[in-house]
Amino acid sequence: MTDTKRPHSLRVAYENWMYEDRFEHLLRLLSEYDCGFSTVALFTSAVHTPLLLPEVERRAAVLADRVERLRAAGFRAGINHLPTVGHHCEDLDHSWGDGYHFMTNIKGEVCRGSYCMRDERFRADCVVPTYQMLAAARPDFIWIDDDLRLGHMPIGKACFCDGCISAFNAEHGTAYTRESLHAALSEFDPTLRKKWLAHNEKAICDLLQTIGRTVRAVDESIVLGAMTGEHYFEGYDFARRSEALSEGGKYEIMWRPGGGAYEDFNFESIVQKVEGIGRQNAYMPDYVTTIHHEIENFPYQTIKKTPRSTALEAIMAMTVGCTGAAFNILPSETGESLDNIRGHLAAIEKIRPFCETAARLFEGLSPEGIHSGWRPDSQAAVPEGDYTSRNGMCFSTYNRELFFCGLPECYHKDKASVVTMTGTAAGIMDDAEVEKLLSGGIYLDPDAIAYLSSRGFGDRIGFSVEKEIPVDAMERYVQHPINEGIVGGLRNCRQAFHFGPSFLLYPEKESCEILSELIDYHENIWGPCASGLYENDLGGRVLCAGYYPFDWCSDQQKAQQLRNIFLWLSHGTLPSFVESYHRVRNYTLTGEGRICVTLTNTSNDEITGLSLAVRTDKPTARLHTMFDGECGLCAARGENLYGGEYTFFEIDRIPPFETVIVEL
Repeated sequence: MTDTKRPHSLRVAYENWMYEDRFEHLLRLLSEYDCGFSTVALFTSAVHTPLLLPEVERRAAVLADRVERLRAAGFRAGINHLPTVGHHCEDLDHSWGDGYHFMTNIKGEVCRGSYCMRDERFRADCVVPTYQMLAAARPDFIWIDDDLRLGHMPIGKACFCDGCISAFNAEHGTAYTRESLHAALSEFDPTLRKKWLAHNEKAICDLLQTIGRTVRAVDESIVLGAMTGEHYFEGYDFARRSEALSEGGKYEIMWRPGGGAYEDFNFESIVQKVEGIGRQNAYMPDYVTTIHHEIENFPYQTIKKTPRSTALEAIMAMTVGCTGAAFNILPSETGESLDNIRGHLAAIEKIRPFCETAARLFEGLSPEGIHSGWRPDSQAAVPEGDYTSRNGMCFSTYNRELFFCGLPECYHKDKASVVTMTGTAAGIMDDAEVEKLLSGGIYLDPDAIAYLSSRGFGDRIGFSVEKEIPVDAMERYVQHPINEGIVGGLRNCRQAFHFGPSFLLYPEKESCEILSELIDYHENIWGPCASGLYENDLGGRVLCAGYYPFDWCSDQQKAQQLRNIFLWLSHGTLPSFVESYHRVRNYTLTGEGRICVTLTNTSNDEITGLSLAVRTDKPTARLHTMFDGECGLCAARGENLYGGEYTFFEIDRIPPFETVIVEL
C-alpha cells in the first residue's frame, strides 16, 4: 500500500465518523486540502476497554457505510481497532467484567481494563468475533492498535497472571511461583531474562496470528497493520511480530511505530519521540514497505500542538525509516468544530511536496553513524534489582546529548561507524560480539569500563577506573592532536547541581593517550586522567571517558572535541558531521550507493552559515528545502580527516524547526 506520491494517512476518532453531520464535515475538509493522505482509518472506539459484541456489531454496520463513502471520495478506507485486549481502566461498567484473566503485575495487582493475551476464553468470546464483524464491514485494511503491550496503567509491567506463569513453567520445565520468579528476574541473569522476554513476545505473536487468520477467513484481501511502542519488557522483536501477522511474509502488512509527544511546549519531546521511532524501525523486515509514524496530538486540544510542529514531525519521522505519517490530530469532542483543525491541514498540505520528495529519496536508505549499543533484548541487561521497575531504554537513550550538534545517529547495529556503551549493556552479548565491538571503534563510560573489565576485556580497553571524585571537579583539556584549538580549555558540569559521573581513570598501557585531566576550582589537580584513547591489539580504537561522558557536553569546545574523537574512533568512516557550532539534528541515510543527509534545526533561531562535511568525493550536491524548492551546492573544500575523504558544503540558512535534505 506504499504510495510515495501520497505518503500519509489520516486517523479519525470515533466521534467524527459515527455522527452523520461530523462525517459530512470531514469529507468536505478532505476535499478542500490535499495533504497527501492516501488512506483514512476510522477508530472503532473512544474508550480503551474492549467493546461488548452488540456494540461492535452496531458500529460495524455504520463503518461499512463510511468505508464505501471514503472510497468514493478517492481514499483507501479502513478501520483502526483501538481496544483488542484493553489499554487501561475506562468505562468498566460497559466492558467484559470479571470472568476472564486480567493483566497482572509481579505483585499480583490487576488492571481491570486489560485482559491477558493468553486467555483462550477471552480470545474466543471477544477477540475473534470482534475481528470477524470488523472484517465483514469490508474495509481495505484493519489497524491493530498498541494495546497489544505488556505495560498497563495502573499496574505497570505485565503479565504475571497464573496462566502466564504456568505457560512459562510448562515451556521451560520450571516451577516458579510469582514470588520466586520475581526474585529470580531481579538477579542479574540475562539468560533467564531473555527467556521471559521471548515468552512475552510469543503471547503477542500468537494473538497477532489469531487476528490475521480470523480476518483473512472473512476476506483475504484486507491488509493488516500493527502498532508498536518502545516497550522493551514485551520483547521488542518486531521482525518476529511481522512474521506472525504476515504469515511469514505471505501477506502484505503495515506497521505503525508510536510514542508520546502530545504537545510542543518543549520541542525536544518530539525529537526524543523520533529517536524512539528510529529504533522501532531499525529491524523491520524489508517486505514491510508501509511504515506510518503516528503523529498523535492526544487528547486533541488543538492549541497544545501547533500546525508547524505537527507538520515537521512527519518529516522528521521519515528521516528515521518511516514511509509517511499517520495523523491523529482531529478534534474528538462533538461540541468542537472540525474547522479548528484547518490550520493543521493547511500546514500539512504545504509540506506535501517536500514529503513526496523525501519518500522518493529515502526509499532503500537507513541511518548510518553512531550507535548507542542497544539491542531489542536490552531489557535483559538492566542492573541487578527490581527487573520489573526498570526499562531497557536506559541503554538506548543515555547518549542523546551527543547528537545535539550535528553528529549522525543510527539505530541498526550493522550500520554503526562507532558504538557507545554504558553500564551493563553488554550483559546480553557473548564474548565474540563484545570482541567485534572492541575491534572497531567504541566510546565507554566508567560503568561500561568496569563491567567489560569484569568480563576479562580490560586488556582491550587500556584504562581502568581509579576512583570517584564526588564534588568540585572540572575537566581540563591537555595537549593532544584531538584537542587542537582547545588545549587548556575547561568544562565545568557543576557537580553540586548535576550529580553526574566524575571519575579518574588509570592508563594500564604505555600506549594509552590522555585527553583530559581533572582539576578543582583552584586548579589543583585531582588526577592526570579524566579521558583517554587506546588502540588495542585487534586494531580497535577505544575512548574511555570518566567525566560526564554523555551529559552537559554541548559547549563549543566539547562539541569540537567530540567530533574529532568520533572521527578518530571511526577510522574516518563517519558518514557526515556538522563542522560549525549549531543546534541541529543530523540523520545521514545511506544505501544502494546513495547518501542523503537530513538536517533539522531544532532551535528557535535561524541557522546561518552551516558547514556540513560528507564522506564523499562528489564535488556537488542537491539541497532540498521544505518551502523554497531545491538548488545545487558546490563543495567549499575537501579534506582528509583521520583516514576519511570528506567534502565540505556550506548551507546558507535553515529556518527554525525546518528540515533540509542534502542529496548526493
